Amino acid sequence: MASNILIGITGSIAAYKMADVVSQLTKQGHRVRCILTESATQFVTPLVLETLSGNPVRSAIFGADISGTEHIDLARWADLFVVAPASANTLAKLALGLADDLLTTVALATEAPLLIAPAMNTVMWNKPVTQSHLRSLADAGARFVDPASGILACGEVGVGKLASVDSIVQAINTQLTESTTQDLVDVHVLITSGPTTTPIDAVRYITNHSTGRMGAAMAEAALRRGARVSMVLGIDKGVIRPVASADASSRLSVVEVRTAEEMAAAALKILPEANGVIATAAVMDYRVAEPSAKKLKRANAATTLDLVPSVDVLGSLREAASDQWFLGFAAETDDVVENGQLKLDRKGLDFLFANPVARIGETSATGFQVGTNGGTLLARDAAPRDFAVMSKAALAEAIWDVVAETRLASNQSR
Repeated sequence: MASNILIGITGSIAAYKMADVVSQLTKQGHRVRCILTESATQFVTPLVLETLSGNPVRSAIFGADISGTEHIDLARWADLFVVAPASANTLAKLALGLADDLLTTVALATEAPLLIAPAMNTVMWNKPVTQSHLRSLADAGARFVDPASGILACGEVGVGKLASVDSIVQAINTQLTESTTQDLVDVHVLITSGPTTTPIDAVRYITNHSTGRMGAAMAEAALRRGARVSMVLGIDKGVIRPVASADASSRLSVVEVRTAEEMAAAALKILPEANGVIATAAVMDYRVAEPSAKKLKRANAATTLDLVPSVDVLGSLREAASDQWFLGFAAETDDVVENGQLKLDRKGLDFLFANPVARIGETSATGFQVGTNGGTLLARDAAPRDFAVMSKAALAEAIWDVVAETRLASNQSR
């Protein structure tokens, strides 16, 4: 299957080898785009890569012909992000989450799997700080094409030489194959995602911090694995919509809603056709009882909002279900696993992913408005599984691995 492969090339004498990598991938039918760091342009010209890939090469964040969101467009376009050769400097920036050029900015913005082929001097490779960066990247879900041993460009002998062109191409194709395991073919999944809102008056509303990024990651992973995805998406400023490849676009439908009541109504219409439900939406538990049809004027006196419980979207779906399986999500500030287990039991779910979120004034690598997540996957019929902090794209694949392994076989005949 043809895939979108984004290749980031850094400042290394081995950068010229990437022309052959691009050529081979293009001949295999893949769509390839390249990003060059400023240093990389000293070793390989953009014209060579543009000619071989058939796509423009990018290296700058700003410019007359560059939109303000080009880094996001590239990040979303990629099915796989390859950094090769990856210098020690770029490895450090990737591990620390720095974003001071186009390559590292895209790396921080993408949810595509990351494959890294390092190349550097042996002493640099063996330095504890470099090895620490490699471990951090591996823990976050990155895969590697290990450097080879041999005579380096500096004349020294040791580990640090960029892996062969054939090894890099093979690793790319292996990664794509693993990332697109077709174990969800003939599965129709309903995903609720994003926030819901409740209006106060004609211009004001209450919502939460959800961006829908985890839901988008779950949807994109399901599409890559062959599923049909129906998403009910709560929309607000900055909400992330799933992006389907050309091959999968016909299997994705998105219904946009705002309130919990609209979300429940839309999801209930889809439920009878679905094999399973992924409930990632951050649904407002309360709504304003009587929102004003016009704009309320500012007053100096305190005012009170009458809040009443909103519809329980997940509970409504579970009550209306027949033989669908259910995976819920729970964002907690305290007693994460204990509160997650209570929700799993109370709602009668098959799975629940519980993750911590930041309290007011704190920051967190998990939860809302960040590209990473980690926590505990609880199951009705299996032991809990802990997942380290990783990209939401990598976490989505890991969660789908568990669901596919334990629940889908009995539902694929629906």
